[in-house]
Amino acid sequence: MNTYNSDFGILDRLSSSTVEKEDVLEMLSATGELQDELFMRAREIRNAHCGNKAFIRGVIEFSNYCQKSCNYCALRAPNKGVAHYRMTPDEIIEIAKVIHSQGIKIIFLQAGQDPKCDEILEVVIPRLKREFNSEVLLCVGERSKEKYYRFRELGADSYILKYETSDPILYESTAYTPLKNRLDCVNWIKSSGMKLGVGNIVGLPRQTFESLADDIMLGKELSPDFISTSPFVANENTPYENAPPGDYNLTLNTMAINRLIHKSTLLPTVSALERLCQDGQLQGLNAGANVITINFTPPSKREHYAIYSNHRFVVKWDHALGIIEKAGLKPDLN
Repeated sequence: MNTYNSDFGILDRLSSSTVEKEDVLEMLSATGELQDELFMRAREIRNAHCGNKAFIRGVIEFSNYCQKSCNYCALRAPNKGVAHYRMTPDEIIEIAKVIHSQGIKIIFLQAGQDPKCDEILEVVIPRLKREFNSEVLLCVGERSKEKYYRFRELGADSYILKYETSDPILYESTAYTPLKNRLDCVNWIKSSGMKLGVGNIVGLPRQTFESLADDIMLGKELSPDFISTSPFVANENTPYENAPPGDYNLTLNTMAINRLIHKSTLLPTVSALERLCQDGQLQGLNAGANVITINFTPPSKREHYAIYSNHRFVVKWDHALGIIEKAGLKPDLN
């Protein structure tokens, strides 16, 4: 057992406004009794500040075209083996009807960084607001400041743009564009009036504990409305396809630390956790998460949305409700 395992004072510092990077670094490697205490504190803070709830949203992956060449993602532009698709507005609305009929009020529209999605969103966002009075969450990549403001004008409520890593050198060697460009977009999203979602990947090749702690501190600085942590999962037909997966416990520790820092922020338990470990998403809830996304993309399209490898875990209703119950939470569809 590490010598600090009997010193739970570090948890008090992590949940204070004066949290320091050194505290984050120390807690990232928590095991045993200290990790159990970390997770318990994360659950207590979540329940006190967000309620004893798990929020459910429904995702439609409506385009798998992408301009970027990120080394970890099979949607990357250089991958010629992807069978591309882009849904029409009517196709999206038909799926949204199903989501709405099941009581889910948050419709999550996700795509690769595909500029041709913008004209689709011009039609779809107002219809989702008008026909279903849904909250619209977007995740469609980097855009101009004017475009983010346009999405907000159309009625989009929230936008997720993960920074993936706070290390500029690691980011550029992975995504082939400057981290500054990504962070400019993050700030434009926030200034547009949309709620902001950010986050990182744990286990990228050449990532260090130091840069992972910096990821957490960057999240604190940005003060987002959602913060997500995903473990790296090697993806076929990418430069990183033979790299080892991100460390499962390190991912859970990162999530719990984020919960101590961001007390009332939405924090998802991602499907990649389930890809690495059975009951992985349940353990995410037990580490302080309070959001789960159900996938409504039709199977004929979903098989070509190649994130988290071709064998990714697809979250469905029964799985989501089952782990929410096991975690002692109540589902919230709003």
